Amino acid sequence: MAYDRFELQLPPAEAGSQPLGDARVARDVAGWLWQFGPTPLVALVEHDGGLPAWLSGRLTLTVPWQGGSAAALLLEERTDLEQFLLQGAPHARTHLLWPRVSPAKTFEALCAGGGAWESAVDGHARMSEPELMEVFQLQPV
Repeated sequence: MAYDRFELQLPPAEAGSQPLGDARVARDVAGWLWQFGPTPLVALVEHDGGLPAWLSGRLTLTVPWQGGSAAALLLEERTDLEQFLLQGAPHARTHLLWPRVSPAKTFEALCAGGGAWESAVDGHARMSEPELMEVFQLQPV
């Protein structure tokens, strides 16, 4: 698998708040992310035990992820991504996936576990540090 890597440096966190907790920053980051590939996006939120409270009310699917589990959900519109980023800040355990064929095939690959998801996506984004978003555009070789 070959990839291109892109970084977005977020504004520094202020006492008691996270950069993505600011609606303006969440809107700008969502706009930047939305341009990377096919949409809608599949979001994954790693969790231990129960579903994080900020995801309640959203339709999620529990999938195996990196030795644990994650809640997977579909973000169909850019505004869905904005709200997702804003409500879940900080996003240290969040991943965004750009489906290669379709969201259904990506969910299927996620349910298979292991690295099966890598062949089902065109890109993957994650917060690698509290103020750094990384995007990896994947290309099979």
